[in-house]
Amino acid sequence: MKKYKTIGEVAKEVSVKTHTLRFWEKKFKQIKPKILFGERRYYSHNDVKLIKLIYDLLKNQGYTIEGANKLLKNSLN
Repeated sequence: MKKYKTIGEVAKEVSVKTHTLRFWEKKFKQIKPKILFGERRYYSHNDVKLIKLIYDLLKNQGYTIEGANKLLKNSLN
């Protein structure tokens, strides 16, 4: 298993566009990819798990970004 995945690999795995992941990075401060070689993003296994959770909260459970953020802040503290 690879230690890090690129933004394209994560986008494909989660079924979202790369610009959606970049937007979520701004809205969810818990997503912290390593940014190397200019602006290339590399996501850890924990980042990918968090992104999948965010996807589920927004797309399947109907949370707003604000609601999902509150839930994550409460559950991660």
